[in-house]
Amino acid sequence: MKKLLVLILLVGIAILMTLTRPDKKAHKEAMMKAVSEYVEEEAAERGMDNNVFGKVGKSLIKTAVSAAIDMKLQLNDYVLFNTTHVHLKGEDKTLSVGLFGQVITFDKEMLREALESGDDLDPDKMLKEEKEAYKEAKKADRKAQREARKQAREAEKAAKKAEKEARKAAKKAEKEARRAAQ
Repeated sequence: MKKLLVLILLVGIAILMTLTRPDKKAHKEAMMKAVSEYVEEEAAERGMDNNVFGKVGKSLIKTAVSAAIDMKLQLNDYVLFNTTHVHLKGEDKTLSVGLFGQVITFDKEMLREALESGDDLDPDKMLKEEKEAYKEAKKADRKAQREARKQAREAEKAAKKAEKEARKAAKKAEKEARRAAQ
């Protein structure tokens, strides 16, 4: 009886975990909250938290990071929970784990490093990479379409040839039938 109760409890927890996994939007919001905290801390440390330039700078940084997260953040779904990662400096970095409706962010040092270097979060660079990827995908799509048209033409030719052979065989059979009837 205890084993059945434990099994029912475990199944219930698994169902609850599956139903309460956060979505990508929740992960992004958690990331932006962490970024905002970091930017606020840095601005306060440098004495720029209350002046106009500090406010504009913070706003620009948050906007750039938000755009970068939109483009780079990838969600991995593992049924009971999910994680997000981003590709920085040639490797994937896990940024958060989502379970029971909550998002747990970590690796703030990596976030600090990325924001300070700015290379991998440069919106212009990311936009260029996205455009290149789009061009490559479009090129591959055009190639696939050309190949499909080529195969369709070849299939049409083969069908016409088979139809011609069938007509020829029918005529031959008709001639033989006439000869046999005479």
